[in-house]
Amino acid sequence: MNAVLDDILRTGRVQSPSGQLFEAQAHSIAREEGEFLQSLIYKADPTVSLEVGLAYGVSTLFICDALHKRPETRHIVIDPDQHSVWEGIGMRNLQAAGYQELIELHTMPSFRALPQLEAQGLRVDFAFIDGWHTFDYAFVDFYFIDKLLNVGGIVVLDDANWPAIRKLCRYIATNHAYTPICMADAPDRRISRKKRLLNMAMRFPYLSRKLPTTLRSELIETDARLGLWGACIAFLKESEDTRRWDFYQRF
Repeated sequence: MNAVLDDILRTGRVQSPSGQLFEAQAHSIAREEGEFLQSLIYKADPTVSLEVGLAYGVSTLFICDALHKRPETRHIVIDPDQHSVWEGIGMRNLQAAGYQELIELHTMPSFRALPQLEAQGLRVDFAFIDGWHTFDYAFVDFYFIDKLLNVGGIVVLDDANWPAIRKLCRYIATNHAYTPICMADAPDRRISRKKRLLNMAMRFPYLSRKLPTTLRSELIETDARLGLWGACIAFLKESEDTRRWDFYQRF
């Protein structure tokens, strides 16, 4: 582990170029999630990787630590707020760690940057989505990253325990040829008592008809049955998109 990342994890703080200190925890991934990302990078072995959201650069430091340092290694980062909201702290940390030459920073919204990269013919083998957390923005991130990602590549969604991001995870698992990969010790891996009772109710037609349609779909195909648990969920791309033009699967 590089000294910059080790210091952030040890102290829980990051420093701006002006010398001001900020608490890092609220805007960065935990050590366990960072190590999970690294294990996935070792599996994907990307030459080109991509990340939506830089902030303080903690996840990027984990990623760069795991990337094999080939001459052509390239990590593309998209963050329109790096030099405003985040005061350049993420790039400062990456420069201090010696990773500046690996980084290609795009300071525009991901819904603009990703279509441009797709039009350029970019291909990636690993992507990490940790940008704007509403369903529509995260969906657009995934939509374009799916176009960029090679078969056998991995896309990861952070904060997958947030309702909007978990809904996107359900969409990917039910409507695309992706296999979920989750952290083995994720805290929500066990099904709650409430969900077990609701699952039992689904066995009785009269009771199940009383439930809202969206809730019925989540009980028929529970998160656990789909292999979704934890705050950081990865998906392995098994094949290119072969769906019919009118395909739809409730999620």
